[in-house]
Amino acid sequence: MTRILIVEDDDEVSQLLRTVCEAEGWEASVAPDGLEGLIRLGTGEIDLVLLDLMMPDVSGLRVLQQLFEEGGGSLEVPVIVVTGSAIGAEEARSALDAADVFEKPFEVTELIARMKVLLDGEGEQ
Repeated sequence: MTRILIVEDDDEVSQLLRTVCEAEGWEASVAPDGLEGLIRLGTGEIDLVLLDLMMPDVSGLRVLQQLFEEGGGSLEVPVIVVTGSAIGAEEARSALDAADVFEKPFEVTELIARMKVLLDGEGEQ
């Protein structure tokens, strides 16, 4: 089964994303902050990450940077940044152009379509 990790500190957004993922038949889990996200990513059992940038303690951008460094200059797991910050979105695009970025509010159908493309490209689903 495809496993999606949602790293999001807003309960309403994380529950929406979880519901959307589960409706597609994917297993979805939520990490409420960047530190918990990194811990769960350390298990290597994640097929795709939905990542908010603006979180307390460990930011989503820091999570993305660490994943990029651990992957030797590329992301080993597909990451879609879902953020409410246009500045953060631009920073994520310029820092790590491998990441897809959706600004809140986003079209759920567009997000699902992009997730499917990334998952198909990884041989998952």
